Amino acid sequence: MEVVPRKWRPYLTLEKLEMKKTLVAIAALAAAASYAQVTITGNADVGYRSVNVSNNTAKNLKYFTHNNSSTSAIFFTVKEDLGGGLKANFFAEADFAASKNALQNSSTTNNGFNYSGAFFNSEVFVGLEGAFGDVKFGAPNSPAMGAALTSTPFGTALGGGYSDTFGRLGANANVGANGYTGQASTARVVRHERAMVLTSPSFNGVSAQVEYAAKNSNATYTTTTSTSTGTNVTGNNNGVSALALKYNQGPLNAMYYSGRVSGGGASGTISSAGSLTLNGIIQGTTVKYDIFGANYTMGDVTGYVGYTKTKSSQTATASASITDVEDSKSTNYAIKYAVNGNLDLMANRISRSHNPTNVIAYYANNGAATLTGFGADYKLSKMTNLYARWEKAGNVNTWGTAANSFGDQTISAVGLRVKF
Repeated sequence: MEVVPRKWRPYLTLEKLEMKKTLVAIAALAAAASYAQVTITGNADVGYRSVNVSNNTAKNLKYFTHNNSSTSAIFFTVKEDLGGGLKANFFAEADFAASKNALQNSSTTNNGFNYSGAFFNSEVFVGLEGAFGDVKFGAPNSPAMGAALTSTPFGTALGGGYSDTFGRLGANANVGANGYTGQASTARVVRHERAMVLTSPSFNGVSAQVEYAAKNSNATYTTTTSTSTGTNVTGNNNGVSALALKYNQGPLNAMYYSGRVSGGGASGTISSAGSLTLNGIIQGTTVKYDIFGANYTMGDVTGYVGYTKTKSSQTATASASITDVEDSKSTNYAIKYAVNGNLDLMANRISRSHNPTNVIAYYANNGAATLTGFGADYKLSKMTNLYARWEKAGNVNTWGTAANSFGDQTISAVGLRVKF
């Protein structure tokens, strides 16, 4: 039998080549596994909106705009497995105006939406997670936001009462909590800069969260200079301490948040343009938030209930120089019905009241206000929804300044929401 020389055995060469490819592939996978995984997702929401005001026809509007049913944003998520059950993570959110072609800076407003000039202008944090739970440093979402959103299917958009007017996530505009971000001119409790949020593991559905931001009392009202970290009058002078408890198991989800914002060394008002400047909380005083939300699902129906209380320690009568008097409560009841796999129907009712002894110019008729919201989502796919929203706010300040400018405001919107 003729023996083929080794150099003429092509099948052996192919075997070696395939083996090399396999080894290279394994090495590449191993190398990739040693690096953090980066995920980019997002959401875009644009629709047609109509606004009608009962006592000021000049403020009636019809236009295309964004964020009728959700926030338009790009999310960057980074995770790295450190071994031993420990993971490092980084998250950054960039909110954008989907009805425009540019990020908006803090010197202007966009139909009630304020944006900073930074690309990552929303939630951003670095953190660790493991058997102890997880901890986030930076500007993570406040547990207050989680408690409020547990009480409604509308999120932070139309129909949910996401505003200082209804006490859903903050105090009135004159109680500007410097350092809290969101729409800063209304002091909404969304997240706090230079903060920490610690979340415990879940035990039989129960978990706890701690929120903390250190108070700086060194600055004075007349301070005009700034540091690179903004730790004086133009930065974060408020202290934040809060505790939240959550229950998530089976058909029941419930959350309670108790937090306190204490005034630092500065006093004054918050910028109407949305930039975080001086405090509206007088030095030595506090604003306390209690927020409760729960929902329960039975088949295709989910019921919601919520309660909020916002109270400041300032006892003097509200005036032009003392504006941080706040003593308000709100309750809401909502329902969501999954008609089928594609269509969801929603309704929400909010009632708000304010202690009449502390009513300032921004509140009339004892600060009483109501909101009725209806919504529908139709799923074209897992990523794309058609939506409709309608809400009517009663006894709200439709002019923005005068005490006699209270009336009703009705907003209707239809649009398209696309996730990616």
